[in-house]
Amino acid sequence: MKFVGLDYHTKSSYVSILGEDNEEIWDGQVKSDFELAEFLECIDNARVLFEAGYGWPRLAKIAEGTGVVLQMCHPEHNRRIARDRRKSDRRDARNLAVYLKTGGYKPAYMPGADIRDERQLIRTHINLTRQLTAVKNQIHSLLAYAGMPKEGFNIFTRKSRQYLETVELPGYTRKVLDASIELLDFLTDLLKRIDDMVAGLNRRDPRARLLKTIPGVGDITARVLLSEIGDIDRFETDKSLSCYAGLTQRQRQSSDSRRMGGITKEGSSHMRWTLVQAAWIAIRLDPALKEFYEKIKAKKNACVAVCAVARKLTVAAWHILKKQIPYKAGRPEAMGKPGVARGKTEAVSG
Repeated sequence: MKFVGLDYHTKSSYVSILGEDNEEIWDGQVKSDFELAEFLECIDNARVLFEAGYGWPRLAKIAEGTGVVLQMCHPEHNRRIARDRRKSDRRDARNLAVYLKTGGYKPAYMPGADIRDERQLIRTHINLTRQLTAVKNQIHSLLAYAGMPKEGFNIFTRKSRQYLETVELPGYTRKVLDASIELLDFLTDLLKRIDDMVAGLNRRDPRARLLKTIPGVGDITARVLLSEIGDIDRFETDKSLSCYAGLTQRQRQSSDSRRMGGITKEGSSHMRWTLVQAAWIAIRLDPALKEFYEKIKAKKNACVAVCAVARKLTVAAWHILKKQIPYKAGRPEAMGKPGVARGKTEAVSG
């Protein structure tokens, strides 16, 4: 078995190969993706380790059919490489080869080509939604700049559209508003087309229909969860999925001292942002989540409370996907478990 450390870059890469007895068989630079593909094909009985980064799907495509076992690790987990005072591509590749040989790394999930392709669609929708919000905020800013009174209605509905098109503004402010309206229409139309594609995907996927039983979860949120999670079996518990979404609390503990902070914000930022947006809707639809939200809000604040609700939605999603059951209102963490009435115990058979 050969252990290959690959410091991959889109323009050139550095390779270090170790044998079974830790001797360095070869190290050097590979100039292009074409040369790298030919190089990997020439290595027999090899495992390759590289760090996740920009362009890694291209590397996965290059490695297809070469016969090597490709494995990926997260850069943040490789403290030795990140903190090396003599950091170079050669040393990084050598360290990766050593990690692979000794097992001193935490493997990262590599989704298949179909999931990677779906993620592009969903993440584009999220980015366009953020751009749409920015355009709406710009329009509000233009009206405030021109000293227009704030209307008591939503100016972005069809009925209120005439107000935007006819409101009198000085000089170039009117032209800027017209350009913003044109951009608003373009983004809205583009999002509608993506919405139709996502709805088509969900109609063919029973998992999406189950996820949509969660309050606040629609077609887009369900697809974000499915594409970002990938294989639900890689998460052993609902807490591990919450950690992946970055919705668990930071913790610092030493001896008898323990300090809890805000959420970690690790893992999938797209999944976390979407769940928080869904949480704002969920607290209006589910009385139990509304009560939970108000309780946390009274002790902390609204942002902390809505993140706590988003974590409950994450827990519910794990149980739904793992057990293939619809949403159970009240206690998402108890989904799929037999109910027990208060003051009674349940007999457990051996």
